[in-house]
Amino acid sequence: MTYIKVFFSALSSPSAPVVLFVCATVVVSVHRLFLHPLSHIPGPYLARITSLYLYTLCFLGIECHVLENWHRRHKASVLRIAPNAVSISDGAALHPIYTAGGGFPKSARYENFKVGGHDTIFSSRDTTYRDLRAKAVAPLFAMSRIRAAGSDAGIIRRCVDRFVERFETEKADAKKITPEAAKIDIMGLVYKLMMDSVTGYLFGKPYGAFEEQPLSSAVARVPSSSRAKSSTMSALPFIFAIVEAGRFSLLPNWLFSTLNVMMDRLSPDREFHNSLDHVRDFATSVTHDADPEKDDTYQSRLLAAGIAESETVIQCMAVMFAGTDSTAVQLVTIMFHLVQNPQIHTRLKEELRQSCQDPAVDPQTLPYLRAVVKEGLRLGMANPARFSRTTPPGGFEINGIHIPGGTDVGLAPYTLHHNPELFPEPFEFHPERWLDEGKGATTHSERQSKEMERDLVPFSTGLRACIARNFATYELFVATKAIVESGVLEGAQTCTKTIELEEYFNVGIKDHRLEVQWRS
Repeated sequence: MTYIKVFFSALSSPSAPVVLFVCATVVVSVHRLFLHPLSHIPGPYLARITSLYLYTLCFLGIECHVLENWHRRHKASVLRIAPNAVSISDGAALHPIYTAGGGFPKSARYENFKVGGHDTIFSSRDTTYRDLRAKAVAPLFAMSRIRAAGSDAGIIRRCVDRFVERFETEKADAKKITPEAAKIDIMGLVYKLMMDSVTGYLFGKPYGAFEEQPLSSAVARVPSSSRAKSSTMSALPFIFAIVEAGRFSLLPNWLFSTLNVMMDRLSPDREFHNSLDHVRDFATSVTHDADPEKDDTYQSRLLAAGIAESETVIQCMAVMFAGTDSTAVQLVTIMFHLVQNPQIHTRLKEELRQSCQDPAVDPQTLPYLRAVVKEGLRLGMANPARFSRTTPPGGFEINGIHIPGGTDVGLAPYTLHHNPELFPEPFEFHPERWLDEGKGATTHSERQSKEMERDLVPFSTGLRACIARNFATYELFVATKAIVESGVLEGAQTCTKTIELEEYFNVGIKDHRLEVQWRS
């Protein structure tokens, strides 16, 4: 009775809420650390107790490298990163999680990747919904069709040629303004290339990014600290907003949606809304003008499949983002490392010089070019964070560790691509690692070589991998070949030692710009 009186007395005291909160925290912590179904899996103590740890890493854009460090610190291929979430670093788990039987279902995180509140081919968790739309547009991504677009008369090649031409102009203008250290932002130019390329190929009409205000006059007048905000392309604020929304993508959807509404009301971003209007107007225009019976475009195929015009506009906006941001980061990564490693640039240029004797050569068949592109895909991941899935009711076992049903589980390309056992000096740009000479030098066995290929997942893997991965990869081959052959990067220097990534779900480059310079 005495204890009961003491208990009720404590509840009636002013400090009762604090006492109850402390008691509840202790009980929950003890349960999650020692009694939870995932308590046998190692991980940071704070992460095992509360999801706030993972939310914070995601918000700060450091999730990927911090978790990769924890994997190595615990020497664990299976790591508990939240009360009900697990990260796996063993590529052997790719097949059962993402491929076998269609793969595990996408986690609730994907609810936060809707565009305008609507599901898209990229965000939908409903396989029936996705399959109908993906199958309708799949013929557009056949390699024969993509190769034709990369030929001299094709839209990819025309956009790349325009890019090289603009690059030369920007470089010349920069040298006139500051001849002692001429700088240009290659990121802004590459975004223009990718936007016009993907829209021209899929919609039959380029966005017109290269026809918008030239970079040289705009950027030269903008202070360095403000250049990331300069409107080098009208669609950029729309793209950047989606990238940066990834910092909140782990939150429950109701909280994610509430925060979006509150932030927009408290601090409306006029630049973003203007950009959104530009993108929506363009998507609306190409959809409205489409003829499902005659045209063979992305929007006409969706309409022919019975998709409403309003939704088709949303699907077009989604592919404009997906087809621009990821490949832009990947091409910029390749260009940065070609500048930083003149010996790689020289070797690649020689291979291209020898291959030019056969105008019909497929760039994907050139060994060193292929190695350079692969290394760019390894370091310039479209999505560095985990492709999260939910384990089935019966659970899942990897390396003798049972993961119960209903667990948020996934592998991060960042962790796989920086595995030093498969990729020695993982943060260095070494195309030779993909060639027989490189594999011999690093004592790679045939099995390890297969694991390198298996673990290279820049566009995810399985049935729900990026539907445009063939197109994106071929763009990189055509663009890299043209850039090196043109000589536009010769004599350039990087302005930073490394590329600073923002490790959101969709990767970003810090400040959304990357400069190279030419010193006199």
